[in-house]
Formats: sequence, structure tokens, C-alpha cells
Amino acid sequence: MTNQIKSENKPLPALHLVYGNPDFPKLDQDTLAKAIQEVNPKINEHSIKARWVFQEIEKCLGELQFDQHMIRFAGLSTPLPQEIVDRTIHPSPWGAQIKAAMRQHQSQLSLVYAGSHHDPVEQMIALYQAAHAFSSEDLLGVLNQNAWTAHPPGDYLSPEKIQSYREVIPFNLWVGYVKFFVDEENYWLVTKGHHIFDVPDLAYFMRPNENAEEIINQFINIFYYIFEQDVVVTAGDTLEISKKGQYLKFSEVSEGADFLLGPSGTLVIEKITPDDIAQQG
Repeated sequence: MTNQIKSENKPLPALHLVYGNPDFPKLDQDTLAKAIQEVNPKINEHSIKARWVFQEIEKCLGELQFDQHMIRFAGLSTPLPQEIVDRTIHPSPWGAQIKAAMRQHQSQLSLVYAGSHHDPVEQMIALYQAAHAFSSEDLLGVLNQNAWTAHPPGDYLSPEKIQSYREVIPFNLWVGYVKFFVDEENYWLVTKGHHIFDVPDLAYFMRPNENAEEIINQFINIFYYIFEQDVVVTAGDTLEISKKGQYLKFSEVSEGADFLLGPSGTLVIEKITPDDIAQQG
């Protein structure tokens, strides 16, 4: 395990906001600045700048700048392409009614991070600040194409909630946990979206009677280890996951690369015992 190598070619953090009305929000400079300050009152309102390339009835294009952040936005009075809808809403963990509501959107506003802040958590928080600014009663959902997931607005865009993301990363919003079935009982459980944080995605082959929530918790623990310790985990490495002699082994993706591999790579994890480690030695 070595120091983490940053990926320069990973996709930019981005969100798609989808609305039930064909008319997406058309806001002025003062309204946007006030909404940004609701999340972070320390920001000087004069440092918040919004610029529109064009702002028309059926489309808009512009950018929102505050602190070290720049958010580029583009809106259309049409639904998102079906491919994006299927990749985000379909695998998300929400109930059928919530998914159906998001699928029935009539307009879209895409937000892309283009600022200079080095911390990916702060980049995502900046996107959510912008999403808060562009939220309305017609907002049906927030789609994260990088993470293959989506969520309803709920209180996830409230100033208090957004501020809390600095303390605890909201994995249920920012990371997708996608199932790829190989037959009726067995499937790959794979993370999507780790690359935004310069962390490889993780995959585990689920068999009958195994607990998916347990594996997701392991994914989260491994994420924190790599992200906070700034290390690289490579194929062949092992990691002790408790004081009870439980270990995980990391290996390369050997099958299903077309759906398992993420932009920063994917590591397969496997549970092993100390005896397994001794035999490998």
C-alpha cells in the first residue's frame, strides 16, 4: 500500500436536477446569492457572481461562482436522455412511487463543478449549494450520473443538511451500490462514484444468504481508509477489518469488466482467513 496517486482524467462532479414543470427555475443574481448564503452565511454576497450566456424560455446556460467554486449550469425544457434516466433512477434505492415521479420529469438543469477547490467533498457540497439555490416546489429529484444513483429532494437540499455533509459523507446520496445479477441468486454488488474522490470502486460477489448491508458497510470502511489515509490499495493487498482475525483480499476484476470497472479502476474484495494468508505466504 503506497501513497494515493490522483487521477487527472476522471469525470467532473456533476448533478442533474429534474422538475415536474417544463419551465425550470429562472433566477436572478440576488436570488441566487441569497440562497448560497443560506447554506454558508460566511460567504460575502458580493463575491457571489452569476453569469448567463443565455436565459430563454426553453433553455439556459451560465455559471455561478463563489469562493473557490464555479458551477456551470445548463437547462432544457425537455426530459433527460433515457440512458441517463435508466442509469440513475433505476438502480437507486428508493421505492417505485418515488422513482416513477422522478421519471416523469419535464425539464432538467445540469450542474457541473468547474472550480479550483482541491477537496472533492467541498466540490460536492458546492454542487448541493447550487442545487439548493435552484430548488423549487417542482423539483422532483437529484440525479448523480457519476454514481449511478438518484434521490428525491426531501430535506437533502436544506441548508442544515448540506452543512452536515462536511461532517459525515452522505454515502446514500453520493455513492451508488449497484447489483449486477449473474443468475437468479448470485450477483455482483458494485460501488459507483468513488472516482470523484480519487478512490477505486469496489466489487463483491454476493451469494445466497449473504448480507448486502454488511458488505456496503465494508465498502464504506474501505473508502474511509483509502480516502482519509491517502493510500493506494492494489491487487494482492490484504486488509484486517476487525480484531477478530477477519481479513479482506483485494484482486483485479477478472470478469464483467464492461460493467464492473469504474473510471479510477475497480478492486474486487473477498473475505479470507489468517490461514489463507499463511498459505499465500
